[in-house]
Amino acid sequence: MEWLKRIRILMILAPGMFLALAGCSGAPVNKTLQAEEALIRAGFQLKMADTPAKIERISRIPQKKVVRAMIKDREVYLWADAAGCRCYYKGTRQNYEQLLHDKWEQKVDQRTYWYQDQHEDPL
Repeated sequence: MEWLKRIRILMILAPGMFLALAGCSGAPVNKTLQAEEALIRAGFQLKMADTPAKIERISRIPQKKVVRAMIKDREVYLWADAAGCRCYYKGTRQNYEQLLHDKWEQKVDQRTYWYQDQHEDPL
């Protein structure tokens, strides 16, 4: 009889514990998608590597990092993903500076939110 009570309690508590633990995990973060969105916001242009030659060329660029390059005596900034989207983003120095500024603002906003959250806690 005692084991029946324990099973009932377990059946009542188990779904609540499962939901509580599932809520802690949060949504998965796709860092590549976040990087692509940040590049677009900064003004970088999406270019598709739609031929084998273009895919081979962008595969030589460090992947998923903004790099500076000189193309036809012009300074450009590139971000490539040869394995994933088979694309690259191309921007100017101004686009790169905007990207850095946006990242800096995002960090400031996160720190401000964290600070406010910590100081509004009544405990």
